[in-house]
Parts: sequence; structure tokens; C-alpha cells
Amino acid sequence: MKLALDTSQSSGSIALWDSGRVVYSASFDISVTHSETLMPQVDAALKFCGFQPADISAVYLANGPGSFTGLRIGLATAKGIAYGLKIPLLTFSTLRLAALPRYHCGRKILAVIDAKMHEVYAALYDEDLQELAAPAVCYPEELLNWEPGGAYLLGSGARLLEPVLTERSIPFVAVPETALNAAGVFTLASLFPREESYSFQQLASLEPIYLRESTAQVRRQGK
Repeated sequence: MKLALDTSQSSGSIALWDSGRVVYSASFDISVTHSETLMPQVDAALKFCGFQPADISAVYLANGPGSFTGLRIGLATAKGIAYGLKIPLLTFSTLRLAALPRYHCGRKILAVIDAKMHEVYAALYDEDLQELAAPAVCYPEELLNWEPGGAYLLGSGARLLEPVLTERSIPFVAVPETALNAAGVFTLASLFPREESYSFQQLASLEPIYLRESTAQVRRQGK
């Protein structure tokens, strides 16, 4: 049985995988922080499905980019579970997770997440979710250099890019925004398989994918 977590946005989600299928998936979007909700959600999921913590054989995590606080909480929780049970922890790109709903749909996929301060986190993929442009943080106008014409546009930052593309008459296909779902990480794991083994050194060295300093740090430097 495997556990997947995503706390990269204001909403969070968890999922359980067992015997070749998703057996539990839940999202939560509430006013208190993930630090107060994530472990109770995991505990509830295990109890609902009749599992014990010791049944978890691996942890999968959407590791950014995204909310700095959310990423830290998610990675700290995932590390704690993996270390306590001595099981593998595998991390995946939040942008690739955001692009997953248009996998094999015949177009490029531009996944864009709102990074605040008028910037976006973005990555461009082909229809097989192979990178055409690596994840970056930038202003929406800078994405024009990626030649995104005709791509699916999706993610929480799409609303910032749509007027830029429209003003320049660049065609795109807007995809309605939906919350990220940790269950999709299981699909990414099957599409991009990696060795799953426990390593304390690897676990200790894992960092969230921030792409830039936090908003508070940027503002402090500006002052």
C-alpha cells in the first residue's frame, strides 16, 4: 500500500494505492494550515480503509513548486513517515501533476501556477509530459519566448497568462481550473518509474522545489 500527499497549494489532498488501484482519495481546502490537517487526514484515510501505518510501503509527494509553507509541511510530514517506517520517499513535480489531465491529448501542455507578486511558476510539456521547457518562475510575458501557441493552458496561474496570449493573438486552449489531486501522483509514478528503496542520506538531503525565495524574503530584500 502506498500513500500520496500534496500540500503545495491552499487546498491539499491525500490518496492511498493498494493492489494496483486507488482505494482512497480526499481533498481538503480549509482556513487552518496543513500542519493542523494533514496528519489527521492521513490517520482518517488509514482507518477508513482498514490499514495500519505499518502497511505503508512507500510515500509519494508532490514537492513543488507551490506554497512555501505548504511545501515545507508536506515534505516534513513525508520525511517523518518515511524515516519512521524506513520506507522509500519519491517526489514529483507539482507542475507535471497539474499538466497530467491533458496527457496524450494531442497538444503541448503549458502548466502555470500562481506564484504571487505577479509571477507564475510554469513548465511546458509535450503530450507525453516530456519537458519542452523546464520549470521556472517568471512574469507571464516571459512565457511568450517558449512559443506556447496552440498549447493547453491550465493551472492556477492560467488567468494571469490568458490576457497576455489573447492580446497578442496567440492561440491556446483554456482548461477549467481544478484542484490538484494527489492520486495523480500514482499515475506519474507509473509513467516515470524509478527505483524505490530507502536511503537515509537521500531522505535527509531532499528539499522542496522552491524555484525562488519566499515572498517575505523578496519583500524584505526590497526594503
